[in-house]
Amino acid sequence: MKHFRSIMLLFFLYCIGITSPAQERDSLSMGAKADSMVQDTLQVGRERNHPVKEAANHQEPEINIRMIENRLRIEELPQEAILEIYNIMGVKVYNRRIPPGTGEYPVHLTRGYYILKIGKTTKKIAIR
Repeated sequence: MKHFRSIMLLFFLYCIGITSPAQERDSLSMGAKADSMVQDTLQVGRERNHPVKEAANHQEPEINIRMIENRLRIEELPQEAILEIYNIMGVKVYNRRIPPGTGEYPVHLTRGYYILKIGKTTKKIAIR
């Protein structure tokens, strides 16, 4: 397993155009640059500037969505968005632009289950 990781690291470095530390050290006249290259290569697994972890920690503000009789109440919408409602078969039955903030919107839907989408937020609602 240890050899596999070393091979994968060398392959990765080769793909991005960096030669192995030994080849770099042989071809450079200045030893400091080669040592710097070796140190940078050895830090691959560390959490220095890891954009994937930073993106995973990012949380979208939670939008509160509730049905009150035949009105849809949307609270804490951070920015203007498009509200789309689909029936359970995937047919769009309602479409509207929603301003940021909190608001109530009349929706006249028959009984059943619907998929509600506001921006990147999706929620299942039931009309009884």
